[in-house]
Amino acid sequence: MKTLRREPFVHFVILGIMLFAGHALWQKHVVKSERTITISPAEMERQAQIFATENRRQPSDADLEGLLFAHIEEQVLMREAMRLGLNEDDTIIRRRLAQKMRFMIDDVSVPALPDRAGLETWFNDNTHFFIRPETRSFEHIYLSPKGRADTVISDAEILLGGGVADNWQGMGDAFMAGRSFNTLAQPAVQRDFGTTFAQKLFALPDTQDWQGPISSAFGVHLVRLTKVTPEYLPDFEDIQIEVEAVWLDEAKRAENTKALEALIAKYKVEVEE
Repeated sequence: MKTLRREPFVHFVILGIMLFAGHALWQKHVVKSERTITISPAEMERQAQIFATENRRQPSDADLEGLLFAHIEEQVLMREAMRLGLNEDDTIIRRRLAQKMRFMIDDVSVPALPDRAGLETWFNDNTHFFIRPETRSFEHIYLSPKGRADTVISDAEILLGGGVADNWQGMGDAFMAGRSFNTLAQPAVQRDFGTTFAQKLFALPDTQDWQGPISSAFGVHLVRLTKVTPEYLPDFEDIQIEVEAVWLDEAKRAENTKALEALIAKYKVEVEE
């Protein structure tokens, strides 16, 4: 018997039996864990808070029962879908997971603002963030193409050539957005009148005379500029709060980029031909 206990083969068999038994126990534990849904008090509190936020009242017992069933249903469906491999190569799931990871990267501590001198130096090096674009205020006489599709431009030229009277507000056709516009930058004009009109309006010389005709997405316009404010850079003292906000945004973006690059560096990327 002593000789048998010393045989390496016997040791190997015993070790194999122990490993098999241990693996069986582990598999049983894993299966039991996969088939067990645990509802913690913290989860119920979270569900209750979500309900209260969405419905503006605390949930009743019936509401909590419904929340509990919905959570169990979601867990069962999710686990069965994963068991069947439905989560593999799913674009929506990949994007959602990547989005949640981005949220985790974005959730970093707020960088400390530099002192006033350092912030002003940064402002001077990044003035492109704070330049105020040129704005133009103008009045216009609108001619609709309805009923004059072939003559609308010539009608506008005749009106301009004859001289626009002081009662210009009664000339032309009614325009739904009005006849006067104040302090608009080019993107705002483009949004309201179209690209062609905006480009031509901002190319007009700064004069008080009526000019045009200029075509828009709506028809044809005669235009008179009432005020032109050139592009300018505000003084640091006047916009220090805005500078601080932009600095924080840029600093956080830089930290997020660095964190993402560090994650990417952990992976080896191979592109197959």
